Amino acid sequence: MMRSNQLEQLLVFIFILSPTLLVLVTHAKSTIEACSSSDSCTSLLSYIVPWDSKFSEIAYRFQVNVFDVLAANSINLTIPSPGNQILQAKSLLKIPNSCACVDGIRRSIIAYTVKAADSLDLISEGYGGLVSAEQIRTMNRIGSENPLTSGQSIMIQLPCTCFNNTNNGVASVYMSYVVQSGESLSSIGREFDATLKQLVSINGLDQPRVDPGDILAIPFSACSSANLHWYNESLIVPNGSTALTANDCITCFCRPSSLKLHCSPSGIVASCSHLQCKESDLFIGDVSIQQNAIGCNVSTCLYRGHNGRKIFRR
Repeated sequence: MMRSNQLEQLLVFIFILSPTLLVLVTHAKSTIEACSSSDSCTSLLSYIVPWDSKFSEIAYRFQVNVFDVLAANSINLTIPSPGNQILQAKSLLKIPNSCACVDGIRRSIIAYTVKAADSLDLISEGYGGLVSAEQIRTMNRIGSENPLTSGQSIMIQLPCTCFNNTNNGVASVYMSYVVQSGESLSSIGREFDATLKQLVSINGLDQPRVDPGDILAIPFSACSSANLHWYNESLIVPNGSTALTANDCITCFCRPSSLKLHCSPSGIVASCSHLQCKESDLFIGDVSIQQNAIGCNVSTCLYRGHNGRKIFRR
């Protein structure tokens, strides 16, 4: 049975008739998290690119900043014309996603503009199976009296989970992953460094079995700014990944070995100020080690959050 903050796995919530009326429709297993507040959390979507696509096209599809996609996958942010870089079909990307609480369920809802050649199946394929054709049909009441038409704006519901951004007391970010043909829970665990026990518990599985199309919540240990006393900011970054902050002036990398954030200038914004520590030649992220008579004197310039365009450092 699923734990108390989840619902039955073989059921998914879909809007129908009105934004507040929910019905249950049998579908592939998906981990659903109940919620009671209006807060949102950082989450990830595992996206297998269905066809050759530019980074800008992928970012537009998921309504995120192209630099955020690069950062989430630890791709060099300073590559020339990043939006025009082409990713080959079947490539795996992590898409950063804000997971909101909507009518008591954790989910992300974005808008999609229908193209002339689109069908419900093609739109579903474009999102890597994170949403099914039937879910799109039901949520948008597509039918004979309301056919899919070019230029129409429809809503796409994407799966996400928060679980308080913790996993057994460790700061964590959860990724929604679509099970592929030939995969097992064990093979998925090995790929993403998660134990079988963790995946069974988190996803509330009665038995360690999954089928193609099922959507799992996979935990990634993460770095958190919660104990860093940052000014007016909270940031959580999956291990081995990078996140942009301070109006894209600062990039923060989560070191897998220590789960500590290392922040430095991103190099992608020209109009950033306050990057140099006072009375020092050091910029944010710099470390200086000087020998003296009794040992070493270590100086650092650390990022401490931001307020609008003002960046705090120490």
